[in-house]
Amino acid sequence: MRKILLLGSGELGKELTISLKRIGCHVITCDSYENAPAMQVSDQSEVFNMLNSEKLYEVIETHKPDFIVPEVEAIETQVLLEVEKNGKNIIPSARAVNLTMNRDRIRDRAKILGLQTASFAYAETEEELILEAKKIGSKVAVKPVMSSSGK
Repeated sequence: MRKILLLGSGELGKELTISLKRIGCHVITCDSYENAPAMQVSDQSEVFNMLNSEKLYEVIETHKPDFIVPEVEAIETQVLLEVEKNGKNIIPSARAVNLTMNRDRIRDRAKILGLQTASFAYAETEEELILEAKKIGSKVAVKPVMSSSGK
């Protein structure tokens, strides 16, 4: 029986968990709050902040999964890069997760590759936001670099 560690337990994770269980997998779901949707149908669950490197390592070591599947953005992706180097299977690859879990990384990567994107800038303060919005010169949408489940 394959053991899957699902990092994130939202509605999509619930659908994945149901499908994995149908094919005979043992699913451990993780999220930062109790009774998340996928936890309601999984074999086991863990509640912790996945940005906490030590706890993430501990959970991976405790459960020894065959596959680790990231489902939320709020994950310390450096841990995934390291455990993948040590033989763990990350789906998709830890590099893909590391590049795409934060909007700044994926936008920056697209720019490096010469792909066309909407105009964008980064700001950490309200003053920087106003300055960058004026530089863009048109309507702007303000989004966090990292979010989870639309929060």
